[in-house]
Amino acid sequence: MNNATNTTPPTKDPYYENWNSFLWVFYIVVMIVTILGNSLVCVTIYVDRRLRSPTNWFIASLAVSDLSYALSVLPFRIVSTVLKIQEVWVCQLWIWMDMCCVAASLANLAVISLDRHLKITKPFDYHRKMTKWRSFAAIGGVWLYAATLSTLSIIAWPGQPGVVLSPSGLCSNTNKTFYTVANIVAFLCPLIVLAVCYTMILRTAWIQFSKMQLLASAYTSSNEDKRKQKSVRRDFKATKTLAIVMMTFTVCWMPLFILLTVRQYDPLTLRTISDPKLRMFVFNTTALILPNLNSTLNPFIYAYFNVEYRRAFKKLIVSVWDKQARQYTGSKRRSSLTSFFQSPFARRTTPPSDDGNHNQNHNLKDDAQSLCNGDTMVTQI
Repeated sequence: MNNATNTTPPTKDPYYENWNSFLWVFYIVVMIVTILGNSLVCVTIYVDRRLRSPTNWFIASLAVSDLSYALSVLPFRIVSTVLKIQEVWVCQLWIWMDMCCVAASLANLAVISLDRHLKITKPFDYHRKMTKWRSFAAIGGVWLYAATLSTLSIIAWPGQPGVVLSPSGLCSNTNKTFYTVANIVAFLCPLIVLAVCYTMILRTAWIQFSKMQLLASAYTSSNEDKRKQKSVRRDFKATKTLAIVMMTFTVCWMPLFILLTVRQYDPLTLRTISDPKLRMFVFNTTALILPNLNSTLNPFIYAYFNVEYRRAFKKLIVSVWDKQARQYTGSKRRSSLTSFFQSPFARRTTPPSDDGNHNQNHNLKDDAQSLCNGDTMVTQI
């Protein structure tokens, strides 16, 4: 969600050229991995009926937002490393898609953490109230919020220039009030939700863990006790996953939002770093590398750390592999049978005449006619 969508203006500095080449390769790799990872999450949820639950619908929405970012925003970044943007409407489109995808992704993270908090702390109320249509309504609210915020980001507010394009091809929007509020709403609020949900889940899991220890000390082994122990272990796994999400989210986005907020009021903040190479390293790492990694890591954190998703992924991959193998084997067999039946008839094997002038140049039509007449000595393949 950058209000400045390019790096520093291009120069002939070899250090800058090296950074430009690195970013070009980095964007391509991130785009490919993000598309593959999030596409696999979406396809798996669609194919596996056991994954069609409100929690997984939220994860699918997160995957769609990250997939949209890879398909609509990263291509702009790749092109901007080699070409200069020359139209303001291109900047507006880029900023709108960037803001929409990022805001949706961060809001989905907050909704997922809230959903898991309710599922663990109030399981009975959760299963009764969180229906499929209510989860769809929540997802619709997330995308409506993201679209509204992104539209406000490209509007020329009173007294503000709006989206501008510099002669060097740098897209920017210097609306101090809007971006200050947007940073609070889009970053700080989801971070607070994640922190509160993580704390509540950890507290609930610890209480259940203490109860499980008491049950274990009493040597109880009924089915109900085993079910409770399994529930506690599942809660701890959810706590660990949410802790990884919170840490990744903070590391990837906090430096950028701090930098954007400070630069709104002091555009020359980075100039305090005297070394230009270090200044470029700080800017590129904070604004261009870490935020893009978050969309790549999300499917691994939410999906690949989950036992159900790992099972579904393996099943899907094996199914596709077996299908391809069967198609390959079938096509190979059909090719062999086709070549067998399409082979030319061999010449007849009737003994030659006494005078040695037996004609062996029968054509295919004659052989076929002889075969139809019942001659079993026609072909020999």
